Amino acid sequence: MSEVLIEQLQSLLPPVSYDPNGRNLKAQLAGDAAVLGDALAGIDAVEKAIFPESAGAFIADWERIYGLTPSLGATQDERVQAVLAAMGDLGGQSIPYFIRLASLFGVAANIESFKIPVVGLLDTGDSIYSGDWPYTWRVNAPLTAYINSAMENRITERRPGNTDVIFGYGKEVVDGITGAVDQLFNAVNYVMPSNLSTNNG
Repeated sequence: MSEVLIEQLQSLLPPVSYDPNGRNLKAQLAGDAAVLGDALAGIDAVEKAIFPESAGAFIADWERIYGLTPSLGATQDERVQAVLAAMGDLGGQSIPYFIRLASLFGVAANIESFKIPVVGLLDTGDSIYSGDWPYTWRVNAPLTAYINSAMENRITERRPGNTDVIFGYGKEVVDGITGAVDQLFNAVNYVMPSNLSTNNG
């Protein structure tokens, strides 16, 4: 690259006044070409910084603009994902808003809220919460997303000020195990005794 730049700089010299192959002039042109090469490389990096995905070291500028602080040890991809999520964040404080916010981080989440026990509004098997639980809500994310600190930080920043948010990962695994245990319980306590009584009857 520097040889090409030296040739281009030599072509700019007046044709008679300077000897483009002179020893002192060639050294000067080599120095100028090196500086020009660095400037051209810097221009390429700035051009790429127009988009977060190709920003490289300039991702810090994107984070500064959106008020993001990357977590310690965050990879470049995680930092880019956080910037893209901030760019797509339209604001709001509804359940669909927080589900969408999680999806900007590539996480298919759902929101679970807790209610205080009120006679007539509870069903059998409902969990009973008291104290501050009505002001707490949980983001349930798949186990494969464990632990998405960029998502957690952004949702925590955006939560309503009078609430607390907690994060749960892998509820789908627990639900699957619970369903399998229920089937096993049903088989052991109802199906097998029924079959035994039929066979013995």
